[in-house]
Amino acid sequence: MSLDAMDWVWTKSAAKGTARMVLLAIADKCTDDQCTAYAGTTMLVQRTNAARSSVVAAVDKLLASDELRVVEGAKGPRGETVYHLPHAVGHVRHTSEESRFRGPETGPAQNPDRSGNRTPGGTETGPEGYGNRTPTGPESGPQNAYERKHQPEQQQPRATRSPLIPELHPLGDALAVAGVAVRWSLGLGEQRDVYRLVQAHGVEALVDLAARRTAPGTDAKPARYWLKVWGDLDRPQSARPGPNVVPLRAPNPAAYTDNLAAGLALLQAQKEGTAP
Repeated sequence: MSLDAMDWVWTKSAAKGTARMVLLAIADKCTDDQCTAYAGTTMLVQRTNAARSSVVAAVDKLLASDELRVVEGAKGPRGETVYHLPHAVGHVRHTSEESRFRGPETGPAQNPDRSGNRTPGGTETGPEGYGNRTPTGPESGPQNAYERKHQPEQQQPRATRSPLIPELHPLGDALAVAGVAVRWSLGLGEQRDVYRLVQAHGVEALVDLAARRTAPGTDAKPARYWLKVWGDLDRPQSARPGPNVVPLRAPNPAAYTDNLAAGLALLQAQKEGTAP
């Protein structure tokens, strides 16, 4: 149920910023068809990586919008508040969305009858008359032939990137326009870290830093590399290498020679007793 509740937040909720992240964190803990979950403020602070005051303000905003309600008289195992997502009740993800996360099935389910023939109907029969083939051996049977033919299709979704959350679409589009190729292969938690940097510094700052670190014709770099680079924006300005660093000046050879000659002359005068 948590995936259906989270999908409602992604596709239907009007919450923005920290409030949206708080709502996602609560939806992730829903375990029943009524979309209820207990969540303490400390847990929400840890999951959203936001300040405690921001989380409290976000919860108040969600309660005011009626996208979140408090279940009166109910408490979690440690006294946590029990919340209810009323508008997410009954929401079901689309099949296409489910296949993006789960990938295709490993093969059609076998349902043989007593005669050894597969039961016709639906997708059980498989492509190209698969259900009507006569097996000739364990290696050449229809199940193995079907799996060998579609094995690349089954393995391909494992190498694909995780879906990019809608909040990061402006960043992805701006990077593409700036000529910075990125391989988006981040998990949901890492994407939340990127979104926090977007909120703190803005899309323009992240794109500008990535563009300055990218040479023309450079191959696409993984998003985890850019997440580490963008993390430098959180460092104090004095700790960042940049144009504000003043190089040491090279010594002046002529001035050094003059000072040496004057020092030797003073020592000679003191030795002869003529120094003032």
